[in-house]
Amino acid sequence: MDKLKLVKLIVCILTFLLIFGLLSAAGIVYKQVKKSPQPGDIALNQPAGSYIADYRINENTVYILIKGGQTADRLAVINPNTAKPLLIKIN
Repeated sequence: MDKLKLVKLIVCILTFLLIFGLLSAAGIVYKQVKKSPQPGDIALNQPAGSYIADYRINENTVYILIKGGQTADRLAVINPNTAKPLLIKIN
């Protein structure tokens, strides 16, 4: 009878550890997904009248050609990991 109680106790402890581990892993994944930049989080801050003429995606970088806005054509280079655009003016 004591062996059966011991087995039940071990099963309860292992079940608790399994559930706790799964919840912890889900929490960690949720935090990582929440940290990553969303498409609406990147602002190019361009003057009125600007428009995206073309874009290319190469490996882990997005290149956006921006025209108009009474300024020279410019190229926005965006790394999705940092979510900060780097503007390069094209003559």
